[in-house]
Amino acid sequence: MDMSAGFGPPHARLVSAGLVLAVCSGGIPASAQGETRMTSPASHQASTRAGGVRLRAIEADPRSGRAAAVVVEEGALVHSALLYPLDAQSRLQGAGDAYAQATYVLGSLDTAVRAAGTGLDRLARLHVYVADASVTAAVDRLLAERFNGAAAPAVTIVESRMPHAGVLVAMDAVAATARTTVGASERISVAGLRPTVGAGAHVAVQPEGPFVIVSGRAAPGEFEPAVRATMEQLRADLQGVGLGLDHVVQVKAFLGNMARAEQLQQLVAGAFQGTAPPQVVTEWRDASLPVEIEVVAAAPGAVGAGERVSFVEPILSRYSRVARVFAGRPIFVSGLTGASADPAAQVREVFDELRRLLTAAGSDVRHLVKATYYVSDKAADQEINTIRPSVYEAARPPAASKISVQGTGRPGKGTVIDMIAVTTGR
Repeated sequence: MDMSAGFGPPHARLVSAGLVLAVCSGGIPASAQGETRMTSPASHQASTRAGGVRLRAIEADPRSGRAAAVVVEEGALVHSALLYPLDAQSRLQGAGDAYAQATYVLGSLDTAVRAAGTGLDRLARLHVYVADASVTAAVDRLLAERFNGAAAPAVTIVESRMPHAGVLVAMDAVAATARTTVGASERISVAGLRPTVGAGAHVAVQPEGPFVIVSGRAAPGEFEPAVRATMEQLRADLQGVGLGLDHVVQVKAFLGNMARAEQLQQLVAGAFQGTAPPQVVTEWRDASLPVEIEVVAAAPGAVGAGERVSFVEPILSRYSRVARVFAGRPIFVSGLTGASADPAAQVREVFDELRRLLTAAGSDVRHLVKATYYVSDKAADQEINTIRPSVYEAARPPAASKISVQGTGRPGKGTVIDMIAVTTGR
């Protein structure tokens, strides 16, 4: 929620982390093998090609280990849960060492996505949550070391209070895979990783093709009734476009009191039949309601009336209740912060940069399907509210969540904005 204004059931599996390579048919699967190919330097783009998977990185920077945007030109999507530097027995790894913790989490992500037939070299997006801005340098160092070639993901870093003592960094990701799924989605729990709360999935596979993104919902009231009511609102939103909770491939929550993160995850998992989808929980500072929850869902077989994207219940040219994607390839844009010292000017710079990156990726503002605004400065917050009606067409604002955070991981940056779009071709 932006506070400013039948298909088959999912297929669930348990994969042993120690046997992931065997489960995936002996080592890295054929879909994860191939060669990396660079385009001409003048294009500032790199293409990573493997059997059944093709990513195009916009302005991949080997010095920072990230791309300005990534287009998934071929392949299904793998969504992960938020992972922490905790082992299978919930013991903290790398106590007091941000670099060691980030390394452990990235290794856990690799294990998780390999269970879905892919790997870190096919990450499209990486979200990194840091306890405070002092942790960011360690994350920057690790990303530069790990993603120093063409296969660099779009990256967003934001500050969040952690629900576990001593945790300095956490991550979730979206990767591409050649894996095909049975039913609307495939939810996979990976033995050997720390079990998710509510015995949910570590990763879910979203098949190629149509999907929907539902803006954050936030019901009022006491905590448990509010969570249950929020999940019912999301269920109704999905039913309104012919889908159900069976189709959900990731749940993301913005929580006012992070001490209740595990309670929240239990309640959310209880709304699903069988294995729940991966969950991400991050902090919502100065929250006016207990929690805001948004979902991504597969929509296999959905057909648009000659349009790539349609928008359900657009509100004040700021956001839509649901974005429905019928065609086009997903584009993940890295978190944008702006260069000026003035937070309001940063917001204007972000939207200018966004337009430029969308053009480079083969899209435009009309085909944005999701915006997440992490805001730590009141002037930036107000400027986002002011500028959006001039950026988005009244009938085509993206699904969105706008969240107050303690910081963006970069001192002096009042907001970080990340986006999802789809291409206007193919």
